[in-house]
Amino acid sequence: MSSARTGSLIRTAAVAGALAVLAAAGTASAQVMLSPDTPVTVTGGAIRGTASDRSPDIVAFMGIPFAAPPVGDLRWKPPAPVVPWDGVRDASQSGATCVQNGAQEVTQSEDCLFLNVWAPRETTAPRPVLYWIHGGGYTGGSGTTAIYDGTALAADGAVVVTINYRLNVFGFLAHPALTAESPQGASGNYGVLDMVAGLEWVRDNIATFGGDPDRVTIFGESAGGGAVMSVMVVPQAEGLFHGAIAQSNWIHGWDRPLAEPARGWEAAEAQGLRVAEALGATGDDALAAMRAASAAEVLDASNADTGSPFLGGGNVWAPNVDGWVIPDDPLAMYRTGRQHDVPLITGLNGNEGSLMTQGMDIADAEAFAAHVRDVYPDLAPELLAHYDTSSPEAATAAMDKLIHDLYFAGPVRAHAEAHAGVSSSAWLYHFTHVPPTPWGEAMGSHHAAELVYVFGSLTRQEQGGESPLGLTTVGAYTDTDMRLSETMRGYWVQFAATGDPNRADLPAWPAFTPDTDRHLELSSVVAPGSGVDVAGAALWEAREDRRRD
Repeated sequence: MSSARTGSLIRTAAVAGALAVLAAAGTASAQVMLSPDTPVTVTGGAIRGTASDRSPDIVAFMGIPFAAPPVGDLRWKPPAPVVPWDGVRDASQSGATCVQNGAQEVTQSEDCLFLNVWAPRETTAPRPVLYWIHGGGYTGGSGTTAIYDGTALAADGAVVVTINYRLNVFGFLAHPALTAESPQGASGNYGVLDMVAGLEWVRDNIATFGGDPDRVTIFGESAGGGAVMSVMVVPQAEGLFHGAIAQSNWIHGWDRPLAEPARGWEAAEAQGLRVAEALGATGDDALAAMRAASAAEVLDASNADTGSPFLGGGNVWAPNVDGWVIPDDPLAMYRTGRQHDVPLITGLNGNEGSLMTQGMDIADAEAFAAHVRDVYPDLAPELLAHYDTSSPEAATAAMDKLIHDLYFAGPVRAHAEAHAGVSSSAWLYHFTHVPPTPWGEAMGSHHAAELVYVFGSLTRQEQGGESPLGLTTVGAYTDTDMRLSETMRGYWVQFAATGDPNRADLPAWPAFTPDTDRHLELSSVVAPGSGVDVAGAALWEAREDRRRD
């Protein structure tokens, strides 16, 4: 799409979206004028942003520190306050990406706790805030890839924030020595605490950009969706957000205990001891040796025992039940209504498993059965009876559906159903649109396919384009794709503004309850439906119950 066409679409969407959002804001007045030429002051000092390259009406502020660099003695500690700087900090470029495997074409550093803000140049009433937590299995990704450009959502009337948070061994390592030095007797949830620190920064600074600190919606996809699900039970996040959108929730590992094995998991500290041993850090001086090691050495030590969550074994990086950040088994907390009582949108795509099964080579009934008996022995009879493997093509599809059900449909439906125990409403969606991209052609409505539609970062140009984690903003997009993106952005921004995605100019989206089981189908035709993935989610529930028995 030409830049002129992109700008035209964004400005058109901005008219309807901004009017709805400003109306929702009521009579509050907050005149804010932003310019790339005029610095603004935030926690730590002054910054100067830049005009978005997708719309001159949006100003982007990139690479803003929201905590101190977590290096040296601050490695594996809760985020510390921002270190002030002198003069005006250039906020026209994103900061470093957190250390991770791959992605060597981008700058990586442990000094990576940066966030980005997109906001309209002019605001006359406080705007709702959309706070993005990226995916990547808690092991990779960042808040600054091209897919997550916040320009279109900002043009629709929101202030958009995307964050980095510590990943893999740097964000989720638990260890007895770390637990011992913690005043709370906890370790391993540093990446989650980074998310909370970013929300505290939003509370303290977002009004500077025209945002409303009392209307903050957290949203995320995959591990970001799982992070949303986790933050909703984090006591430290109380009052920092007012709505939640969890896309394709990924919660694998989130119920692992800190110090004792339970629910089929080894203790998080046991995994940390194994990593420390691979690093050569043992005995009374282990923690000092771990902090003295280089980032590359730490990452290599964590890579010494890697594995696939779909095949079992290997290090699993995720939040753990430390009794402080995650107070209790999070599924038990949801089942008893102990999550933060805020409006919720959650949902999933049509074939979440297709991306995850690439290279697994499950090509016939025998291979499928062997996989199921090896990885899911307690549930094998039910799984083998449920999925059709009568042909090689059916066996391949069955493998996709198994991953779809046991890793995505189950957590998504559990998230929606648990909201029956609180006063706030929930809305469920099912994104079944097949994007006109090589991945769409090969894998259908695959995991993460909805991202460019939510952010409005689609481009028709068959050149360039960033490809984080194999994704891209580039495709043979048609007017149908553009309309779907505008519709989804309308729902997301309206939800952030009012706590309800419904707006007069959008198709009606019925609220979800376990009794009615309604959802919204998001495709070339947007319309309500019912009963999405009930049987597959029931298999997940059975597995979770057995793990707890």
